[in-house]
Amino acid sequence: MVVHLLLAMGVVGLAFGFAGLLVGLISAMLMGGLLVLVAAGRPRGDLWVIHRATGEGDWAWRDDAESPWRSVNLECDYLGPWLVGLRLDGRRLWLWPDSSDKASLRALRRELLSLS
Repeated sequence: MVVHLLLAMGVVGLAFGFAGLLVGLISAMLMGGLLVLVAAGRPRGDLWVIHRATGEGDWAWRDDAESPWRSVNLECDYLGPWLVGLRLDGRRLWLWPDSSDKASLRALRRELLSLS
C-alpha cells in the first residue's frame, strides 16, 4: 500500500505542478478513491494444504477465522526468494515478505515447489 500511496502522491504532485489547482484537486480526489478501492479489494485470509496419500496436496482457503474452509485451485507462477506469485481460483495474489512470518512463508515455498 505504501508503494501505491507514493505513486498516487507523485501523480497528484505532477498535476498540481503542471496543470494547476483545479486539476490537482480533481486528481487528488480520484487518487484517494482509487487507493480506497485498492485497500478494500486486498484479499485476506488463510491458506491451508491438505496432504493426500499420493503425496499431492489439496488447497483450502478461508477469509477469516470464523469462515469455513473451502477447496480452491491454486497455481504458482512465480516463486522467488522475496516474492511469490499465486493464482487462487484465477485471482492474482502476490505474497511479499511481510505477508506472514518467515517460518510460514518458508514452509509455503517448500509446498509450492511442486506447483511451480
